[in-house]
Amino acid sequence: MAETILVLEDDPAMQSFLSTLLKSHQHKVLSFTAGLPALQCLVTEPAELILLDLGLSDMDGQVWLQQLRGWCETPVIVISARHSEQDKVQALDNGANDYVTKPFSAAELMARIRANLRKVASAQQVFAFGEVQLDPVSRTVQRAGQPVHLTKTEYDILLLLMRHADKVLTHNQILTQVWGKTYTERPEYVRVHMAQLRQKLEANPAAPAFLKTEPGVGYRLTVAATGL
Repeated sequence: MAETILVLEDDPAMQSFLSTLLKSHQHKVLSFTAGLPALQCLVTEPAELILLDLGLSDMDGQVWLQQLRGWCETPVIVISARHSEQDKVQALDNGANDYVTKPFSAAELMARIRANLRKVASAQQVFAFGEVQLDPVSRTVQRAGQPVHLTKTEYDILLLLMRHADKVLTHNQILTQVWGKTYTERPEYVRVHMAQLRQKLEANPAAPAFLKTEPGVGYRLTVAATGL
């Protein structure tokens, strides 16, 4: 199935070039010159990737990025004539996944698109350990085929551990990723939520087979022993 790519570019010539290039690689293209209609479109017609020019007809692309990241995690490749390091850093801080400066070659752009789409495909895989399955697309968790209700924080911790299976994550790494950088001195937050996850997902929460504690360091989701 061809991936859908939304192109947000206010220059007609560049818009036409990008649309033709993407369609030649069998992608479905959604084209916009203004930010607000593009945001509205994404609500009803999700895309797998977004190409964003920072100079839009109705708002600055940096503002558009901030608005998008309030509710949408679709990868964004910025395509801009702005070459300054400050613009690049700001775009990445605002949630862009990549930054390409104009002029660029079609081959380079397609390579960056393929790389980001591979990351999307990887992120959409169903994770599993023991009798537990997590689907990041539907944000659902099952144990032995039965749905398990997790709070948002529990889900975020579990997904983080599953994406780094068999690796130790420190308290600070988990706190930074799930709560934010201002919470790195609150390891008790992680301990409480890990205890709740074990109650919901482990056969014996007092002696967990998968959600392991690394004393004084952090936690590890052990899946290697299951063969998954």
